[in-house]
Amino acid sequence: MRCSITETDVDRIYLIQIRRLKSTTHSGSDPNDWQTLALMEVGRNENPTLTDDITAVAASKDYVAGGSWDSTTLANTYLTLSMSMEKMVCDDARYYRCELSYKSTTSGTIANVYRNVTFSAYVKPQVTSLITRKNGFIVEGMSPSNMAIADVGDELHLTCTANIGSLPGAPIRWHRTSETSKNDDFIGYQPPEYTYDKGIAISDSQCGYTRVASIRYYTTAADANRENNLAFECFVTVSGDPYGLSYTSENNPKFYTAVTKPDNGNTVSNIGTTGTDVSLAIFMGTVIFALVFAVLSGVVFTLRCLIRTKTGHTTQDQHQHIQIQETRISDVAISTNTYEQLQNRGDTEGRMTYDSLNVSSSGSPISSSQYENLTH
Repeated sequence: MRCSITETDVDRIYLIQIRRLKSTTHSGSDPNDWQTLALMEVGRNENPTLTDDITAVAASKDYVAGGSWDSTTLANTYLTLSMSMEKMVCDDARYYRCELSYKSTTSGTIANVYRNVTFSAYVKPQVTSLITRKNGFIVEGMSPSNMAIADVGDELHLTCTANIGSLPGAPIRWHRTSETSKNDDFIGYQPPEYTYDKGIAISDSQCGYTRVASIRYYTTAADANRENNLAFECFVTVSGDPYGLSYTSENNPKFYTAVTKPDNGNTVSNIGTTGTDVSLAIFMGTVIFALVFAVLSGVVFTLRCLIRTKTGHTTQDQHQHIQIQETRISDVAISTNTYEQLQNRGDTEGRMTYDSLNVSSSGSPISSSQYENLTH
């Protein structure tokens, strides 16, 4: 860094110094926010000198102060500070400034002016690895000539690790080959939110951040019917300060896979947890339940018919038994009336019949048929 005098109203120089902001958390609005690294001062340190408060730091970074003091020729007066790039760290990237104190020929008073400069340290993003798991197992497929094999409905879990540069907010992005192009041309791919893990930016202590992001992808019927290869690529794009316009990581790793159809060779339909699959499963479950219910209902109906038939036979037997009992009761009533009638008859034949029945039956009741025979 070099501080030269550009003011046109300089009468006398009092102090030239190179300073830097004490930390990135300071605003720089307060003079105490700044730390002096090197200076030249009239009457004291007219030779370029490193300040005492950075002596230890200066030794570790190979700071060297340089310059020239010429009170008569201002063009020959300047101050420099050199540093070793190999020993610089991210913390050295901050605001620096040149300050000048002098007597103005215009106002006759002491004037203080400064100019700031930004010293930036940043790294470019780079993808370091892309690991793919198929149904939980790591598979290789880094080129079209060395593709992985997958079936329709397989889960591909792709994990991308990248140095995302010096901006912690930079995301890892994804490309996928087109379904319509026969060439392996990659286009932008925005994974659904529920399948995308953006990862967390972690400082790598080297002016950059590392991020690990992953996506889950389920192979489809369209992937099996495509004419080109199914492939994915992860990359990082950064823009703005300190990169300028933009920069995209280069030589990004890719994953290629061939999705196979079922053995019968028929055109496959999408396999996955879709609404159609769920509806079909519900329909099939309903049909099976209806069939089971119908069979059970038939069994229950048959058992009920058997029970009713048996119950009907039992009831018929009981009815016949009741009729016999009623007939016997009727016979008893007839027997009693018959004896009374025969006993009261005045003719000789009736009395003889009564006496005969009385002796032969020993008082046992007679049936209706016997009574009819006797009375006639």
